[in-house]
Amino acid sequence: MIRCTEGHFYDPAKHNACPWCAKPLDLGGTAGPDPAAGKTTPVQARETAPEPVPMASGAPAAAPGVTKRVAPKELGIDPVVGWLVCVEGADKGRDYRIHTERNFIGRAQHMDICVSGDDSISRERHAILSFDPKKKQFWIQPGESTGLVYLNGDAVYVPMELKDRDLVELGQTKLMFLAFVNSSFQWH
Repeated sequence: MIRCTEGHFYDPAKHNACPWCAKPLDLGGTAGPDPAAGKTTPVQARETAPEPVPMASGAPAAAPGVTKRVAPKELGIDPVVGWLVCVEGADKGRDYRIHTERNFIGRAQHMDICVSGDDSISRERHAILSFDPKKKQFWIQPGESTGLVYLNGDAVYVPMELKDRDLVELGQTKLMFLAFVNSSFQWH
């Protein structure tokens, strides 16, 4: 690898000039960073969208669909399997529906369970509440947040089973868990 006069590195066996700026080879350059260059500065973040993958000729275009949860197909909906009810915090009295499989908890509007009134809860995936439809069990686990999740006052570091009326604590919010699907009721 060598460096052009603008500081870009490239392989001279593959390129006669820098592929980035078309500058010729810098014969006096070094392979290491330029100590006089100073500190790097952050680049302004911007939204990006994935590039569409070209389809093979003649192949039918697949419609972009939404991933569906595994739920009783005869119902035609993703039924409620339980609730979280805010018993302490900015959203006290509000309830949140729990559906089958994984429910992501955070402040962002697109989270499955959006607790928007507590700024100490991460926007995305502070915690994950899961319902296993085969075993009829509920589980809570930490998400991708630096904030902790507590179950009945104990920090949650690995998935832990939830029982009816357990208290889940995120940020400054306490939520009571209420199971709807249990040994006496199941969706068929």
